[in-house]
Amino acid sequence: MARFDIYHNPILMDRSGFPYVLEIQSDLLYRFTERVCVPLARPGTIAGLTERFNPTLMVDGEPVRMHPLGISVFFLRELNKPVGSAKQSALAIDNAMDMLLRGY
Repeated sequence: MARFDIYHNPILMDRSGFPYVLEIQSDLLYRFTERVCVPLARPGTIAGLTERFNPTLMVDGEPVRMHPLGISVFFLRELNKPVGSAKQSALAIDNAMDMLLRGY
C-alpha cells in the first residue's frame, strides 16, 4: 500500500458511479491500519467538475475524475490489492488537495 495507489471501491453499492478510490495518505503513516482515500468518479456522475479540483486520471483505459469532497477512510483489509497507481499525476492530485484544504 502506497500513496497514489488505486483500489476498487470497497463500497459495492457506490461502484457504478465511483468504481475506484485513490489513496492520498502519506507513506510515513504506514503503521496505521486505516488509509485516507478519495473516490474516482466516472464521467457524468457529478455535474460541474473542474480539471483543477477534479483532475482526470486513467485507470485501466477508463477516464475517471478525482472527487476530493468525497474523502473517506478505509481499513487496510477493505482495500485489498491495488489495481493501478496515479504517481504520474502526483502534481495534479496535490493541487486538488491544496484547493480542498487551503483554498488555492
